[in-house]
Amino acid sequence: MDENPKATISDVARLAGVDRAVVSKVLSEDPGLRVREATRERVRRAATELNYRPNYHAQRLARASAGAIGLLVPAGNPLLVPVMAGAEDVATERGLLLWTATHEGSLTDRYIRLLRNGAVDAALVAGLSADVDAASLFADPRVPAILVNRRSAGARRWVILDDERAAEVATTHLIERGHREIGFAGGPTGVDTAERRRQGYLTAMRRAGLEVENAWVVSSDYTPKGGATAVRAFLAAARPPTAIVAADANEGLGVWHSLFARGLSVPHDVSLIAIHRLPAEEYRVPSMSCIEMPLRRLGRRAAELVLDTPWDAPIHEVISDEMIIVEGDTVTGPRA
Repeated sequence: MDENPKATISDVARLAGVDRAVVSKVLSEDPGLRVREATRERVRRAATELNYRPNYHAQRLARASAGAIGLLVPAGNPLLVPVMAGAEDVATERGLLLWTATHEGSLTDRYIRLLRNGAVDAALVAGLSADVDAASLFADPRVPAILVNRRSAGARRWVILDDERAAEVATTHLIERGHREIGFAGGPTGVDTAERRRQGYLTAMRRAGLEVENAWVVSSDYTPKGGATAVRAFLAAARPPTAIVAADANEGLGVWHSLFARGLSVPHDVSLIAIHRLPAEEYRVPSMSCIEMPLRRLGRRAAELVLDTPWDAPIHEVISDEMIIVEGDTVTGPRA
């Protein structure tokens, strides 16, 4: 339905025989409105007849109804702390609160209701599962939303880090130390970040003219348990790798622990580098080599974009700066 520039909320109110406030609340599905269903239907018919479509983005900015932005994050992932901090920086600067909730990888009806009951003026969603159709999340003009470092089916609005380049840099770092047999402890199959990081690893290996055995590329979870799963696969290979790229720092911890449990020394037997840096990693002895990504900037940029962009405008942004190799104690050349 195209917007009719001649139709106003007053026209709809006049045709439906109600106040303008009733029209606004009916069309925005205000949960606090108490009118008969017949009145709601009369307002909807009038709006359809006049081809009227309200500008929800302008209304939201004008009323600042909730005074808060929401951030939905997967439960228990310490790597998201800097993302939260970046989003909170923007919220504080603009006089808003940051409302944070956790999810288990999918947006259930519970979270959809939380987003749409007026609790927040905009939503940032991190860690959405690959199989979740995000179309419904972005179809509601009352709550502008954006995916954070994840693209998903139906998603038209996202901001991501350059994960492919991060994995390429990590793999190249090992190659420059003399490694030729390098394993990749990747993320879950079908997850956007995992696919991008796997591609970066493959790009670096192929550019160096190195073969990649199937057993050296393992898909698992971004968890210590996922790292242990990868190690079992690597050590069962005919030629176990001499170095490992972990697609996530939590997974890297699992790789490290699992190798240690099997009597293998890091880095003397197997070198290890991970993507992302865990909080307080500099205080760990020994510390894990990693690619530090601009997670705080990611959270900040996501908040800026969701607040400053009209709800129905697409957002596709890649943050590729501030990528740093942090040398820890887990990388050395291959043992002779």
